[in-house]
Amino acid sequence: MAENDKDLTSIGIFKSEDHRTRGRLLEAAGIVFSEKGFERATAREICDLARVNSAAVNYYFGGKKHLYVEVLREAHRRLANFGALQAVAEDIHAPEERLKGFFAVLLHSMLDPSPAEWVVRVIMREMASHTEALAELVELQIRPTARLFRSVLARLMDLPVDHEAIIRGSLSTVAQFVFVFQNRDVIELLYPDLDLRGEGIDKMARHIWRFTVAGLQAVARNIKQGGSA
Repeated sequence: MAENDKDLTSIGIFKSEDHRTRGRLLEAAGIVFSEKGFERATAREICDLARVNSAAVNYYFGGKKHLYVEVLREAHRRLANFGALQAVAEDIHAPEERLKGFFAVLLHSMLDPSPAEWVVRVIMREMASHTEALAELVELQIRPTARLFRSVLARLMDLPVDHEAIIRGSLSTVAQFVFVFQNRDVIELLYPDLDLRGEGIDKMARHIWRFTVAGLQAVARNIKQGGSA
């Protein structure tokens, strides 16, 4: 199994005595799918990594395909943190400050080294490969999260949540996070003094927040003065 041939307990993901088999399978599958993709990954290597019976994938998930969907859903839950985003949307007094905190947490989850760094990578791999699981992930989780995020931006811009400027603004905002994550190695080679670790992540998150809020509000002003979206 090469890089995957290791005990999950030893790298800090599991406490062997109290984690259930289903949870072990999700973590192991996340690692394997993020490294190999859906097609190349096998149920056996997932079970071997999780240190469970080779029939466990079928027993708990009904096969590799259903396990893959659950891995994507779990990854999106951890990354997007719907509850935290909902708290931003419901804060009528300081949505901008709440958004700044949300951005910091999101960027840390994407850039901090972690035994569970598969979370971002498995989603990015799926976005690039587009298996049948993507439509289900979009409908069940990405669409509701995207609408909630647009509701936050709509309040900042004082525009309807489905206004085309809100949609474009949400895409532009998310693109900044994706770009930094996908191109981190190149960015560090180009700008070795630009720290993308620890406190440097906080600084980058604050920049994205300031850039996003200022840009969105400038667009909103332009629209309200009769300009195009």
